[in-house]
Amino acid sequence: MSLPRLLLIADGFATGRGSGPRAQTPEAVRTRTAEAVSAGVRWVMLRDHAADEATFARAAARLAERLGDACPGIRLCVNTRGEVAKRLRADLHVGTRGPAVADAAPLVPTVGVSAHSADDVAAAARDGAAYATVSPIFRTATHPDTAPAGLDLLRQSAEAAPGLPLFALGGITPPRVADCRQAGAYGVAVLSGILDAHRLARTVEQYLSSLS
Repeated sequence: MSLPRLLLIADGFATGRGSGPRAQTPEAVRTRTAEAVSAGVRWVMLRDHAADEATFARAAARLAERLGDACPGIRLCVNTRGEVAKRLRADLHVGTRGPAVADAAPLVPTVGVSAHSADDVAAAARDGAAYATVSPIFRTATHPDTAPAGLDLLRQSAEAAPGLPLFALGGITPPRVADCRQAGAYGVAVLSGILDAHRLARTVEQYLSSLS
């Protein structure tokens, strides 16, 4: 299995994202996500912990169609909501929320896991996860009060589960991609780095170039 090395997390696509001057409406998140796909992103995670099941499912179906128009064959991943992932034939991403890897694996193409320690990564590998996001590597605007773990977390995680694709998450900018790769990351997962980018298409190009 070959996974794209850049994963865009479309957080708040159903109910909106953030607060204050940086807040984005649901439509703004969806539009930025579609623009990122048109610019070259080939894997998108649909995440919205604030949405109820019905709202999430409706918004996910509409956005999946929109992204498919932007890029036929776009790979989708659904955070937590197993039934929606099954319906869309999308990957499923789980962590403290969502079904266990073993329960979800027969229902979807791929199951990934959120990890915050090397032990989490080792457990994900034992459970049969196809990949893991490892966070937070750097300080992030999404979780400003969470202390970053740094590149050592990536190194320790890579040692804990050799062969499991790891995606660095948390404050990943294009200039930081090379350090993440050297520390053991297969790729990067990005949220505000793309959704808040002033020049979105150029930023996507920079991420992709750093990962090539």
